[in-house]
Amino acid sequence: MMDSNEVRDLAKLLSHVIRLQMVTVHKRMEEQGFCRSQPGIIHVLSKHDGMTQVELATKLNVTPATISAMLKRMERDQMIERRRSQEDQRVTHVYLTEYGKQQSDVVEKIFDEMNQKGFGNFTDEELKQAKNIFQKLIDNLGDISCQGRYKGC
Repeated sequence: MMDSNEVRDLAKLLSHVIRLQMVTVHKRMEEQGFCRSQPGIIHVLSKHDGMTQVELATKLNVTPATISAMLKRMERDQMIERRRSQEDQRVTHVYLTEYGKQQSDVVEKIFDEMNQKGFGNFTDEELKQAKNIFQKLIDNLGDISCQGRYKGC
């Protein structure tokens, strides 16, 4: 039987880890001149350049209106460009500019630094255990808000 105090302590620790990671990543990104929403968009587009605005909003779990505002600023800063689909003029695809691609390298470097900082002293076995535990948490919680994105990506 589960000890509810132990489970509560684990939940608090997990919450603390998430907060620490987010604060640290946001601080590093801000040091490089990024606004909060930009690294996520850049990261996704670096893997799937040319996504539609709706696909991008879905992937980032934000509304299309929110993504539109984010993209407007990034377009102004010449990180992305939006192009209307040749097949359907109602659809807009989003692409990283050359500058955006350079910024993608910076974002990936920061993510790698943060991953190394967080997991650098884990053994291979501990990494496998952690991955299994995190996947089990996702499975147990139903992964409703993530729509399965974390599995295998």
